[in-house]
Amino acid sequence: MAVTTPARERTRREIVRQAMDLFQTAGYNATSLQDIATAAGCSKATVLYHFSGKPAVLAAVLEPAAADVAELVAQLAALPRHEAQEVAIRRFTDLAVLHRGVMDVIQDVIPVIDSMPEIGGLVADGIQLTGYLAGSDDTFEKDLAKFAVNGLLGECRYPGDRTDDELRRLCDTALRRLLLPT
Repeated sequence: MAVTTPARERTRREIVRQAMDLFQTAGYNATSLQDIATAAGCSKATVLYHFSGKPAVLAAVLEPAAADVAELVAQLAALPRHEAQEVAIRRFTDLAVLHRGVMDVIQDVIPVIDSMPEIGGLVADGIQLTGYLAGSDDTFEKDLAKFAVNGLLGECRYPGDRTDDELRRLCDTALRRLLLPT
């Protein structure tokens, strides 16, 4: 016997799916709750039944990526620093390719990201992850890691004709050349 998903859960998933598509194509700032409701085939009131507002919809869109980054940061915290840097480079590259659509969404909210408590956990974990990628507490190394991460995220945002494997190889190689001691 097939297990069915309750209508509320299907509606919530459709709202999140449509919001992701709209945030990617039109941008977070240009997308209204009414746009999301129309795309999801429901009313704005239904969207507000499931979410407290557009930032909460954004948090739901980003949740899979946020959970993956949180899991990675927790894993890295248990490792020695040199080993954590190696794992951070490998896994961050994988996550950036896996969640490349999220890059479009995040780029649009970066100017106001600090004022969005709904995604504060992702921001905090991202900062920690950048520290692991740097491999040290040196300010220059941390700045270099930020530079590398921003370049990698930009490349994942617009991968061109690259396959996932080609993009993964490019990003992994770039991070290693920039961040690992020679």
